[in-house]
Amino acid sequence: MYNIIVKKYGAPENLIYEKADEPKLGKKDIKIDVHYAGLNFADVLTIKGKYQERPRPPFSPGLEVSGVVREVGSLCSRFNINDNVMAIMKYGGFKDKVIVPEENTYKTPHGMSLRDAGAFPVAYGTAFSAIIDKGKIKKNETCLILGATGGVGIAAIQIAKAFGANVIACGGDDKKLETCILNGADFIINYKKSIIRTELKKIGIKEIDLVIDMIGGQACVDAVKVLAWNGRIIIVGFASGVIPEIPANRLLLKNAKADGLYWGEYAYRYPKKIEEDFLIMQKLYIEKKIKPSIDREFSLKDAAKALNYLIERKNLGKVILKCQS
Repeated sequence: MYNIIVKKYGAPENLIYEKADEPKLGKKDIKIDVHYAGLNFADVLTIKGKYQERPRPPFSPGLEVSGVVREVGSLCSRFNINDNVMAIMKYGGFKDKVIVPEENTYKTPHGMSLRDAGAFPVAYGTAFSAIIDKGKIKKNETCLILGATGGVGIAAIQIAKAFGANVIACGGDDKKLETCILNGADFIINYKKSIIRTELKKIGIKEIDLVIDMIGGQACVDAVKVLAWNGRIIIVGFASGVIPEIPANRLLLKNAKADGLYWGEYAYRYPKKIEEDFLIMQKLYIEKKIKPSIDREFSLKDAAKALNYLIERKNLGKVILKCQS
């Protein structure tokens, strides 16, 4: 078995590709031959020791994988050998074989390739929980997505549109925002070049029912100021590096709600809810209403290059690792 190891916190260049002993299977675990592992910016923070989940070195990063079931624990009942699956974990996915609890493993929908499945769990799980579970979007409501050009952002656009919302995608790069239109966004706003409220007025929108925020900083503060009565803002991340000071008076005046979503922990605390969400998303995938947007694929041994590509913000969608040679 080969894996990527962090032996000390730091930059991607510190990652080591090495051979390792295969992990032992527990009674409630699934062993998976990993075909693809999805990359997330949380992986960058984890290897630097700056993420909420802070494993002690040595460890392998990686939050999501797809592959084929090779062995099932004696108390497992949902999976069989050779099933195509995807799985989530707090870390440990940058390997060609993994052991995952059965409750954090999901069958791939009919027709989904393992390549697409490797880009699916975290982005679509996060987006679904933010928009549906917490945001409770309704048909014809308006949804503003801050940080719409990344993997979670593209997933959020597709899911919001699948549930009948009007979607405004916000990002800081004009070229990347064009991708948002291709994925269903009704309008786009470059928050680095303009004020959100001003741009909304230009397209005839006065208020926003739901904001999904992955940026933080001033963009988040500006979005709170345009919330409608009973509006909601779901905080998913702080890609800008700045934690916003949300104006609580605006929430009060609009009877609005600000909520947070740390999806990795949420998924581990409520595995049954996540399983229900994935069943709904599998149906949406089969109906061709959602589909991962994959920007680039790297080999497992090139994980450092892949993470640097992510750090440089070059990606237009998900970046994945191919874990089988």
